[in-house]
Amino acid sequence: MPDPSTTRLSLYKSKSDGSELVNYTQDLGQNWDKVDAAAGFQAVTSSTRPSSPYSGKPIMETDTSYRTYFSNGTSPASASWVEIPNGSATYNSTLTFGATKQIRFGASGSAANLATLTTATTDDILSTRITGDTASRFLLEADGAMWWGPGGSTSADTTITRTGVGRLTVGGTNPALTIGTGTLRPIPSSSTTVANTVSQSVLAGYTIPASDAVAGAVYRIKAWGTLAVTGTPTMTFVCKLGGTVGTAMAVFPAVTVRSGATDGTWEAEYYIACATTGASGTWSPMAKYTHNWLTSATTYTLVGPITSAPVTRDTTISNDMVLCATWSAASASNTITCRGFTAGRVA
Repeated sequence: MPDPSTTRLSLYKSKSDGSELVNYTQDLGQNWDKVDAAAGFQAVTSSTRPSSPYSGKPIMETDTSYRTYFSNGTSPASASWVEIPNGSATYNSTLTFGATKQIRFGASGSAANLATLTTATTDDILSTRITGDTASRFLLEADGAMWWGPGGSTSADTTITRTGVGRLTVGGTNPALTIGTGTLRPIPSSSTTVANTVSQSVLAGYTIPASDAVAGAVYRIKAWGTLAVTGTPTMTFVCKLGGTVGTAMAVFPAVTVRSGATDGTWEAEYYIACATTGASGTWSPMAKYTHNWLTSATTYTLVGPITSAPVTRDTTISNDMVLCATWSAASASNTITCRGFTAGRVA
């Protein structure tokens, strides 16, 4: 009876008392073949893995771009293989890290679970795509800038970036931030003056994007400014939807300005609420303003509020919501100026 074979490679061992003659094939040839096959990672295919591996047995699969495994010694053998990550193959298992451990790229000193050290603020850190995309749907850059896009081959069109201390900026075409049913949009608020004309002219405006409105949505322009005249011309405010050639939503009565006033001030509010949506969508307006144009700089008069029955205007196209001013007499000295305004969707 020979001695028990070795535990890992099952190498044949002759009787230790010397009573058994050496058999080359059995004692040397077959044993060395087993040792040779066990040296390093054994080359196999995914369907020819060893059926009786020892615990710790390493293999590499030649038909899966050289995925690598070791056997943990459990039974059955087919379930004992644990994948080892390598740079040649696509890893096909789950990696579990301890609660205080990191995935670290570069020599980052951050204690974050995922830590990255790059050389430029615009280096890409995280990108997401779905099958077929050639452009990212979401992209995170090293400085925290985030980009979103529709995917496919279309580049990102919306960004959130840090633009200063305590400041985040939404960027893109007609950028907006929607919270629930409210949409906030940055609106340029530079000074606008209407003078030397009797044409209806825009003092403040806001573009309602196509299909942005839902039933119950409310949009607002709140504007303020100054006025000066020569003589006693009249000033008329008109609120429209669709720009100066659009639909009149509120037309105020003409106000005759006190003679030669150079210290006129005013504040106006213009609201529209979407009642129904679609090509025949309807809108309910309300507008009012306060001014000191009649008797003295310290006497203020409220005009309005003016409301009307719902007005039809297509909600599936973009609409310019505008506050317009019209002089009765054209003069370079007849000036009304919007000094600032806020505008946007408020509900």
